Amino acid sequence: MKNVWQLLMKDENKGIRTFVRNLLMVFVIAFLVVFVGVVITLNKYKEVEKKAYKEVVEAVMTTKLENIQKDVKSATSDLMMLAESGNLRKFWDDKAGTIEDLKAEFLNLSFHHDVFDQVRLIDEEGIEIIRVNYDLVRPVIIPEAKLQNKKDRYYFYDSFKLNRNEVFISPLDLNVENGKIEQPLKPMLRFATPVFDNQNVKKGVIVLNYYGQNIINEFENKNNPLIKDHLMFLNSEGYWFKGQDADNDWGFMYKDRLNLTFRNEYGEVWDSITTSDHSQFETKQGLFTSKTVYPIPEILVPNGSSKMTNLNYYHWKIVSFVPFDVLNEKNKERWNIASFILIILSISWMFIFYRLAKIQHLKIQSQEALMEREDSLHKLNATKDKLFSIIAHDLINPFNSIIGFSTMLNQQMKLKDYDGIEEYAEIIQNSSNRAMDLLSNLLEWSRLQSGRIAFNPSQCDFNRMVTDTILLLQDSAQAKSITITNELHSNFSVFVHKEMIKTVLRNLITNAIKFTRPKGEIIVSAHQSDDEIIIKVCDNGIGIPSEHLSKLFQVSETYSSLGTAQEKGTGLGLPLCKDFIDMHKGRIWVESEVGKGSCFIFSLPLSKLDAK
Repeated sequence: MKNVWQLLMKDENKGIRTFVRNLLMVFVIAFLVVFVGVVITLNKYKEVEKKAYKEVVEAVMTTKLENIQKDVKSATSDLMMLAESGNLRKFWDDKAGTIEDLKAEFLNLSFHHDVFDQVRLIDEEGIEIIRVNYDLVRPVIIPEAKLQNKKDRYYFYDSFKLNRNEVFISPLDLNVENGKIEQPLKPMLRFATPVFDNQNVKKGVIVLNYYGQNIINEFENKNNPLIKDHLMFLNSEGYWFKGQDADNDWGFMYKDRLNLTFRNEYGEVWDSITTSDHSQFETKQGLFTSKTVYPIPEILVPNGSSKMTNLNYYHWKIVSFVPFDVLNEKNKERWNIASFILIILSISWMFIFYRLAKIQHLKIQSQEALMEREDSLHKLNATKDKLFSIIAHDLINPFNSIIGFSTMLNQQMKLKDYDGIEEYAEIIQNSSNRAMDLLSNLLEWSRLQSGRIAFNPSQCDFNRMVTDTILLLQDSAQAKSITITNELHSNFSVFVHKEMIKTVLRNLITNAIKFTRPKGEIIVSAHQSDDEIIIKVCDNGIGIPSEHLSKLFQVSETYSSLGTAQEKGTGLGLPLCKDFIDMHKGRIWVESEVGKGSCFIFSLPLSKLDAK
């Protein structure tokens, strides 16, 4: 281009018309070359951007689907754990002697898993035997005089027909009290399964009322900015649980909203979504992506419960809809810029080259941003895979022990050979406790990572928190003849999230019991230093090798060893403690010497200002 321009300038023998004609020809050719280049570049941008949209939508929806399935699986696991409880089996033979233990077990589940509105045991006549209600503050056991007959409720009728290890899951809907939808709205799922006595006779059902809002919240937390406000959650009939317009949500619960369905809004698009478990396609309206959630685990699908017999019948749909104008918003902006550049081209050559260089610079920045986003997703997946690997390895061992020794115990009971059954029962109990610890810590850790734990600190009596935790773990300590001493002599008032700090205390004292020899001692002490309180949980147990101290609070490099009674750790307790302490702007560390014991130390703020 430069050489042609110089040639034209030197052509002094040609007339003005030739000069203008040649200059116009050069301008037209240059304009066409630049115009073609701009068109190609913008189309490439459009393809890259659309691909990025599709990949991001897929990644976000996959994560949300996995989180929903994990929540439902956790609830069904809690249900089956209660159904196979040893206390529950004993209850049918000795109701008066075991009722209090069974109530305590139900209360403990509701306390540690605050996702259940109600936990109930109903006998074969439909009469509630035990009911624990969660009143948004703490679980409460309902007095016998207020228990009700639920024989006419569909969830009792459908679940009582099931066989062992079959689960009834109700539709996700709004809670109704006295014929009216409860306000504020309370989405609810009911999980139920039949229970049997030691003679395998069906005696009733266990029902868990699960807060459905936990599932709905998956669509309001941590959405990628590219698809923010474009996600929808629907039932199998196309009604919204959560949509882009809140007025359309829960339409099937209201007589005057029965016409508010996805089909009525988007027409034949619903037919394309319902014909496959996963789809992604474009229409004149925009980009649609859908995934199907099957909340009932396949191994627990009921065989004879009315509508629940078909796994395909009971499902939900996650749908992302990015409108055409939103999908092409940036592309239109780029075209406006390009048009402006082409106009300026006729005025100034230098401005053309400047604009082209700027466009290329913007392209490189866009590609780098995409690469950084992909790298971030790879790192997140690597962390997730590492965590699940730890969980799978640690969780399978206690269940193998439970299954193996319970099988041996069952065989010996049939043969009336009672030698060693106490040892087998103790092994089963220890394995169950370990599995419960792992699941409890995993639940807390996952709720923390997914942002479902709200950080709400308040002024608390720390001495009372320590005392309550020691009482909770006293039985475990006495089983090993271990003394737990509370050396707090002052009433420290700390500004903390109470349940988080109680979880920290519970994990540290449980670890101390695990690694302290019989007849050992654990001391809990605290002192004030400047504007913080320093808390120590010390034992005279086996200690920790110095080379392993740096691994204790990391999920990616989990260190766990056997306790003095061959107890196994979960690998998640200490990382969970560190996350909770970090949220309080505190510190946590350990001092240990092999053979002499360990001291786990953490700090907490004394004032509101320090906790913010």
